Amino acid sequence: MKKSSKLSVRMFLLLLLCVVMPLAGLCFYVRASMEHFIQEKLSEKVIQNISRGERNICDNLQDIAALTNVFVYDEELQRRITDSNTSEYDNTKYFDQMVHKLSIASGFDFVQDMKILLFDNYGRVYSNWSMNYQDYQFLLDQDWVKKSRENDGHIEWAMFNPAYIVGEQKNQTYISLAKSLLKDYTTGSVIGTLIISIDQKKFSDLLMEYAYAGDIAYVCVGEGTILLQNDISGVVRDEDLRNLYQETAEKKSGSLRYHTGGGNFLISYYTIPKPWVFNDQQMKVFHFTNYQEVTNQMQMIQFRMNMILLIVLCALVLILYISIRMMVKPIVKLSGQMENYTLNMDLEDIDMERSDEIGRLNRSFRQMSVNISGLFEQLKNEHEVKEKYRYEFLRAQLNPHFLFNTLSTIRWMAIIRGADNIVDGIDALAHILKYSMSRENCLVTVSEEVENIKNYLYIQNCRYGNHCRLEIDLEDDILNLKTAKFILQPIVENAIIHGYDKDREEILIRIYGFTEEGSLNIYVEDDGVGISPNVIRQFEASRKDRIKESKLTGIGIKNVDEYIRITFGNQYGLTIENLKTRGTVVLFTLPVIREEETGHEESNDCG
Repeated sequence: MKKSSKLSVRMFLLLLLCVVMPLAGLCFYVRASMEHFIQEKLSEKVIQNISRGERNICDNLQDIAALTNVFVYDEELQRRITDSNTSEYDNTKYFDQMVHKLSIASGFDFVQDMKILLFDNYGRVYSNWSMNYQDYQFLLDQDWVKKSRENDGHIEWAMFNPAYIVGEQKNQTYISLAKSLLKDYTTGSVIGTLIISIDQKKFSDLLMEYAYAGDIAYVCVGEGTILLQNDISGVVRDEDLRNLYQETAEKKSGSLRYHTGGGNFLISYYTIPKPWVFNDQQMKVFHFTNYQEVTNQMQMIQFRMNMILLIVLCALVLILYISIRMMVKPIVKLSGQMENYTLNMDLEDIDMERSDEIGRLNRSFRQMSVNISGLFEQLKNEHEVKEKYRYEFLRAQLNPHFLFNTLSTIRWMAIIRGADNIVDGIDALAHILKYSMSRENCLVTVSEEVENIKNYLYIQNCRYGNHCRLEIDLEDDILNLKTAKFILQPIVENAIIHGYDKDREEILIRIYGFTEEGSLNIYVEDDGVGISPNVIRQFEASRKDRIKESKLTGIGIKNVDEYIRITFGNQYGLTIENLKTRGTVVLFTLPVIREEETGHEESNDCG
């Protein structure tokens, strides 16, 4: 139970780390993305409105500048101000009529709020308001007015001019333009000077026309000098404006978040393009939108989302805990059975009828128990086969009858032939006995197996009068490969004993082979009478059903096949086939084993 508890804790922590924590992170990311999205959308909306305000200012400045053309291209006005004999009274009446018609025809609301002055070269002054006999000639000495008279009819704008209109408030200032009237409309000498002024508050109203309630706007020129502003309560400090101007000095437009003592603001800024310059300096607008309300709303949304997220996470953790407990409990029960498992034990207290994964695990454990029992039985049978094979091939090679016949052959050879081949026969027999009785290695080279076949056939030819001919067609690379000991000799012996045709002088036995796709294929082929199809069927059936076949030699073909499969695996073994003409071929399918792969780990027990 202690181990199972640790498993539950590990699974719980793993799911908490891999599921709950990433989910929490995802929720926080979604929340932050939502907040950022709302901020971006609000900023885009504010900037769009501010851009409309920018266009509104530029359009109105353009409209004011366009009004000057009414005075420039009026032929009657030009005739009157260039003629010193015309009556100033009549000229003033004509000027008033022009301004009245202009306010009606143009459709601009701000025309009636404009202060218009016209100076001619004879010292006469015309205006759309009562001058009360004041002398305004001093305006012609202003630098910006002088510059307009020297500028071939181009407009010059000026700001911060003192109130020169009688009856206006002392601190009231105007935005003014000056434009010279030329004799030939656009060329020639200067015949008059036109000055149009409009209260700067009108421009402030234009600036805030598309803004939100409570927004603040500052228009600066130069290095941050305030031109216009509607900050009545003084929320924005001069230091803040200087910092903002320095921060945005290299940028034409954009937006940023700014926190000052007066609050949290979204600041949109833009530069009014040329030719709308005042005192030879471009205007830069800073628009302050109160962001504190948005921040408060976002904090409220964030709090609600955090509470929802906390509730969801707590519920998820509880569900995970209960689920893990339900899952681990039957596993603990199964592990108890596995800890006490013995061969052929009866499995109790395990639910085999469950249809879920736990039920599959229980049934798999039961099937595993059955498979283990079967494997133990198979292992027992295979061990018996190996022991039988070792006993059979040793007994067969030391068959007393074989030794008696061999010694008898050597004896008659010695009598008949004067003992010329006794040494060769004895040497061949000694090699066979040494090879068959040696237990140094389980694996030998193919070359050693072939050499044993040569010694065996030498003795057989001594017995039967050279009736066996051997052909070896194996490359050196194959001869150096490793294989099991004494697997070729039983097949060669079977070919000699059962394949020899008495009507022929000799039987040819060919041994050849090659490697292919990691397998060593060795063929033992003879041109004898051929093996019976019934024997082939019996051999194939024995591989599947373990039917005992009748022995073909002292060591049955089935035993050789089973020994190969037990030693190297079920994908290896023997294949028997009758040739189309005559004879039999036996295919050995073996693994490719090289000398360096065996090393010093070869077993000393061939069985």
